[in-house]
Amino acid sequence: MRSACAVCLLALVGALGCAGAGSSRASSCDKEVAAQIRFPAGHACWAYRGSATLFIGKLSSGQTVSAEMTGEATDYDPRSGRAATVSRPRDPNVEGPGGYFFAVPDAPGVMTFVAPATGTYRFSFSPCAMWGAPGVVKICAR
Repeated sequence: MRSACAVCLLALVGALGCAGAGSSRASSCDKEVAAQIRFPAGHACWAYRGSATLFIGKLSSGQTVSAEMTGEATDYDPRSGRAATVSRPRDPNVEGPGGYFFAVPDAPGVMTFVAPATGTYRFSFSPCAMWGAPGVVKICAR
């Protein structure tokens, strides 16, 4: 009996894997939506509210940069069958000039780094299961 169940499970996993391979754009992790970081004149911080997954802007070498991110997630209680929308930290990461990558959080949803070079930086976040859901992003450069 166990071997028959194992075979069924393997067949199901294989079928799901094949279905996913044929529709690579079906995953929320593939739906990149970009927002431009534009610091308002005289302000060191930029804030965004919406469903973007990628935040792109220019930074200068030596700037101390902080990124804070939260987003909506759904908590499901299997006992009651109820779902609730909650705000959770998103784990920010950043890519920059010369192959720079940083993703070390100071706390859940918060990271700080010193920009190593002047150029374009691309901020994103995980888990990608939160991509497409509303969220709040605050990026500061001093």
